Amino acid sequence: MLSVEALTVRADGVELVREVSFGIAPGERVGLIGESGSGKSLTALSLMGLLPEGVSATGSATLQDQPLLGVPDKRVKGLRGRVVSMVFQEPMTALNPTMRVGAQVSEVMTLHGVPRAEARERALDLLGRVGVEAPRAYPHQLSGGQRQRVMLAIALANEPSLLICDEPTTALDVTVQKQMLELIVELAPAVLFITHDLAVVASVCSRVLVMYGGRVVESGPLREVFTNPRHRYTEGLLAASKLTPRGTRLPIIPGAVPSRFPSGCPFRDRCAHASPACESDPALTGEGHAYACWHPRD
Repeated sequence: MLSVEALTVRADGVELVREVSFGIAPGERVGLIGESGSGKSLTALSLMGLLPEGVSATGSATLQDQPLLGVPDKRVKGLRGRVVSMVFQEPMTALNPTMRVGAQVSEVMTLHGVPRAEARERALDLLGRVGVEAPRAYPHQLSGGQRQRVMLAIALANEPSLLICDEPTTALDVTVQKQMLELIVELAPAVLFITHDLAVVASVCSRVLVMYGGRVVESGPLREVFTNPRHRYTEGLLAASKLTPRGTRLPIIPGAVPSRFPSGCPFRDRCAHASPACESDPALTGEGHAYACWHPRD
């Protein structure tokens, strides 16, 4: 359904996302994981046509045979919210503080040609399904979890083919987080789920893409990648996410994500297994479970 080929995002001549390729089948839920600064959100914003000024995307991305990159803004606006939609991390910056939440849900539909009376009726139904019983409330009158539910209702209002979720549960407590994930699984047709929370990915997704340095460094079925990681970065992420006995030091990945990545393997400056070979780009190899690493984990 979604096909992304060689997606590259640049700003001021610097590559922020490099040659990213993946696909999502109808009904599939794919997780996109990695530390902050790895290029996850830029990948999503590219597909939505929402990159900031001065940032450009090249490559190919099609959703149900409709191009998402390199098309006029007017056409992208016609697809956004109808064919592909997005739930953002912070609803208070995504919702309009001067509009009642019911009106915001119905507005998304009227912008795509749904009659006002029908849009209002569908908005009430959607808000009820996501557990918001106050359509006349303003965003500031709702809790964080309720605002995220409103965002989900807005994203699903026009029954898009693909739902992109960018860290939608980060600020929520465990109970509300569980409810949000259940709603996404129940209501969304196909999902690209972006997060750094590996437990969330494990509960929602069947396939996972691991990003670092603006590149996909490992991809495959979730169970296979999580139980048998091949890339050294994936190995470090999984080790840092595991529960450890009391008094035991939590494993960490040394260093921090740099603002600019070197050529070659982007992880080599933080990898204990790096060698001169890592100064050249490793290819993403393998069918089904693929990885790009010169010194893969056995």
